[in-house]
Amino acid sequence: MKKNLIRTLLLFLLLVPTYVYALEFKDINHGFWAYKEIDFLTDEGIISGYPDNEYLPQKLVTRAEYAAMVIKTIGQENIPIETMYTFEDIDNSHWAWGYILRAVNLDILKPASDSYFYPNDYVTRSEVITFLVNILKSEDISKKEAIIALQNSFDDFDEIPDWFKVTAGKAEVLNVIAKEPPRERYLDYDKYVNRAQMAVFLARLKQITDGYIQERIKAEKSPKIGEGIIVENVHRIDDVVTLPANTILPIMVIGQLSSGDAEPGQMFQARFANNIVDYEHHILLSKDIILVGKVLDTRNAINFVRNGEMVFELSATNNNKNFTRILGVAEYEASVVESNKVKKVAKNIIKGRDFIAKDGQILYIKLFKPMRVNIVTGEVLD
Repeated sequence: MKKNLIRTLLLFLLLVPTYVYALEFKDINHGFWAYKEIDFLTDEGIISGYPDNEYLPQKLVTRAEYAAMVIKTIGQENIPIETMYTFEDIDNSHWAWGYILRAVNLDILKPASDSYFYPNDYVTRSEVITFLVNILKSEDISKKEAIIALQNSFDDFDEIPDWFKVTAGKAEVLNVIAKEPPRERYLDYDKYVNRAQMAVFLARLKQITDGYIQERIKAEKSPKIGEGIIVENVHRIDDVVTLPANTILPIMVIGQLSSGDAEPGQMFQARFANNIVDYEHHILLSKDIILVGKVLDTRNAINFVRNGEMVFELSATNNNKNFTRILGVAEYEASVVESNKVKKVAKNIIKGRDFIAKDGQILYIKLFKPMRVNIVTGEVLD
């Protein structure tokens, strides 16, 4: 659940940097292996140096520092703290208290025990890699693919414990592992993370999640595409498509309707038999839409006089989440069953038949007025 929460936050947050500036650290030059990532995160206001203008790239990262860096990277400095924790070795006077509570709530870091957090202990590479894999799209990577990537990239593959191999392999496929020279081909899963490595880990995280956000924004602004039943003579202006009156649409009743049992005012549900699309396969009406029906009038079958009839209307939610009457059908008559035997034909004609719509049966209805839909949001506008 927490993994999904983190992923949801990453997909929807607006990563706007609080500060925009670049620092030149005395102990890092442009040829340093992690210079690009350190410069990037410094510009984003996620990391900073020390008062003497040094970055100290080989300094190990503490659990408290890690909590602060990650929370800043995913832009969750102000997320509400759902659960308060009490630790004997740290309290709200600590500079990273708020970051730590948020990191624990989001399952980024786990307390060492019920009473201790150990904020000054160091973070291992396996801890960081596990966190990154948990929040990124690693479910799309197979176990076989992960193992092969790990075998091809690291000379210490045999030293990696089995419980960590798939996770590490997924991280390698995602290209988020910090590889510090001269040990680029060693995972060093149980080694502590220094500040240079942490900058690479977090820069890769931010770049990937920024990409997720751009993909999501693009998807949300694009018409939905799919297969379905093509309707003709629709008119499109920008993202709004108008289906003309008298358009025939197939629906399926959920449950059963019968002119012999239904009463005026009775409510029922239905859905489209398939997606309703135009010739460009833009989804105009999704098969997942639940339609709400209302019986307006019924007439029972009467022997020697008529077949049963039913009049009803269907509604769907509009963009204000209110129901709007969009579909109508009148005098739906049940067909008389034909037969080659004259006696049976005569019997069926004489005996009126009720209109019955069984669960899953397809009915064809007409729009009784033009209907406009937004093909980006899928909403019925009126």
